[in-house]
Amino acid sequence: MTRLESITAENFKAYGTVLEFPENYGDTFYIVDTETDQPWRVAVFRYSSKEIKVVENHPTSKESFEPLKGITVLLVAEHENPEDYRAFVLDKPVCLKKGIWHQVLALTPEAQVKITENLEVPSEFYEFQEPKGVFLM
Repeated sequence: MTRLESITAENFKAYGTVLEFPENYGDTFYIVDTETDQPWRVAVFRYSSKEIKVVENHPTSKESFEPLKGITVLLVAEHENPEDYRAFVLDKPVCLKKGIWHQVLALTPEAQVKITENLEVPSEFYEFQEPKGVFLM
């Protein structure tokens, strides 16, 4: 029999990286792991915004979003029409196609997602006339 353990950064470091935001980290985007030979990165994004004014897309790169903490709403729109967005509760991991407009909102005081994407990510931005939010029906 083997004793069951909880994962910590310390007891797991010989096997890999714990995907979590470091305590007292000041920024909202933290690259957890990356490879320079075959460029990709894993990051953790922390946010508390309840409405947004800007969405972004990456025309040459897919991007995954995986919920970690809190409740996240993922706003997405096809490339041709960023104003025609939809809002989804992010309750399972997703991978966005290239060129999809996106942004995240928190339904809880703070939320975090894990992001996996190319190391170099060209981005385009679209600004709405008015801030956008969501409501529950």
